[in-house]
Amino acid sequence: MAKLKIYTFPDAVLAQKASPIDRVEKPLHRLADDMLETMYDAPGIGLAANQVGILQRMLVLDTEYEVDESDLDETESSSGLIRNRKPIIIINPMIELAEGKFTMEEGCLSVPEYTAEVQRHEKIKIRYQDVDGLEKTLMAEGLQAVCIQHEIDHLEGRLFIERLGPMKKEMAKKKLIRERAAREAEGLLPKKPKKGL
Repeated sequence: MAKLKIYTFPDAVLAQKASPIDRVEKPLHRLADDMLETMYDAPGIGLAANQVGILQRMLVLDTEYEVDESDLDETESSSGLIRNRKPIIIINPMIELAEGKFTMEEGCLSVPEYTAEVQRHEKIKIRYQDVDGLEKTLMAEGLQAVCIQHEIDHLEGRLFIERLGPMKKEMAKKKLIRERAAREAEGLLPKKPKKGL
C-alpha cells in the first residue's frame, strides 16, 4: 500500500467530473487499498478518486474507525493505531432515494483547515458496485449519509464550498487561495501542481 497525494483547492482535477468505471478489475483493489491508507493517514472519513488525481467514479469511506494513541511511545511518528475499521469501497455510486434535510459542519481533505455548515439529505439509499464488481445497495443516514453525499459531489467535480451561499462561497474561495499562496511562498507546497499522479 502507498500513500497518495491529496490534491487541494484550487487544483483543476477537483473541478472535473469522474468517468464511470466500465469494468471492475484487479488494479482497483490496489487503488482502493492506497486510497484507504491515504484517508486513514490524513486523517479523514472519506476520499474520492478525484482527490488523488484519478478521474474514476470510486470512493472509500469509514465513519466508524477510532485512533488509539495510548500504545505509542516517543519514537513513533504515527498519529496512532487505527482500530474498529469498517471501510466501504464504493464504485459507480447512484443515489436512488434521498429524504429529510439537516445541516452539519463539514470539512474536506482537499479544502484544508476550512469548515462550514452544509445542508444535506438525512437519509439516502445508493446503488453501487463493490471492489469485486458485485451490485450492492446501501441505506445510510446521519454522518455516513453526509460523507457519501460529500464524496459523490467530488465525483461530480464539486467541492462542499460550492454548496454555500454566494457571498460565503466567494469569501471562502478567496481565503483558501490566499492561504494556498502563503503555503507555496513558505515552500510548503510546490508552486505548480503536477498533472495526474
